[in-house]
Amino acid sequence: MKKHVKYETKRFSPKRQILSDFNDIAASMHHILGLLEIDVTDARRIIKEYEEREGLKLSFTGWIAKVIGDAVNENKRLNSFLKGRTKIIVFENVDISIMIEIKNEKGQNIPYNYIIRKVETKSVREITEEIRSVQNKKLSEKDQFRRKSSIGIKIYRFIPLFIRRMILRRLLKNPFYVQKTAGTVGLTTVGMFIKKVGGWAVPYAIKTLSVASAGIKEKPAIVNGKIEKRDIANVTFMVDHNLVDGAPSTRFIAQVVDMMESAYALEEFVQD
Repeated sequence: MKKHVKYETKRFSPKRQILSDFNDIAASMHHILGLLEIDVTDARRIIKEYEEREGLKLSFTGWIAKVIGDAVNENKRLNSFLKGRTKIIVFENVDISIMIEIKNEKGQNIPYNYIIRKVETKSVREITEEIRSVQNKKLSEKDQFRRKSSIGIKIYRFIPLFIRRMILRRLLKNPFYVQKTAGTVGLTTVGMFIKKVGGWAVPYAIKTLSVASAGIKEKPAIVNGKIEKRDIANVTFMVDHNLVDGAPSTRFIAQVVDMMESAYALEEFVQD
């Protein structure tokens, strides 16, 4: 039968195997989901007006990271990890991991996991400059997953599946390993790829808090008693229910919504 079917065989790379194993483990974690529509009209307007006035395009992802970082800084339980069965490690600084699409040596776009360290101590401008500096770099393909040993990646595929999963699961249950390699909070933004389309993104997550911002779509909303056209972002909050109960999670999400809708941390970019 194969002789009459045209097809192409490609190698399932060790990097994809690592990702596959990671996803299987992440899928088993006990996250509760919050799917919200957040009005980001004022924030987008300020960012656009500042770009037209000063020529600097502020990172929308960077702004969301700043909002999340400052909110988590006030709710440290969301910046914690379970260690073993009886200990909770609460990190002082908020380190947010984001995916940045950059060019590799071949000119191809590849996703690169980058960690914005101590987000709560940085301004939106500083975060923007940090993100732009990474986007302008050209990295080799082996750096995509930030692994130090390319030899380790090559031999990964030859390790039996149950041993791979056991090792990876143990690593992902080590709070200090996760903080070092993936930060303390996850942020995924896919709105740039699905502009003007509604819907929510629900990624796999290994952290106590992960946030995903999907598309932004114009929708009618009531503002001061009048119907107006507004920019509505679809945002997903994923919280580890083993560490954070429903009520604290809801209060935290409500705080983030209020900060985003009031264009928090963008005051300095408003023209007097």
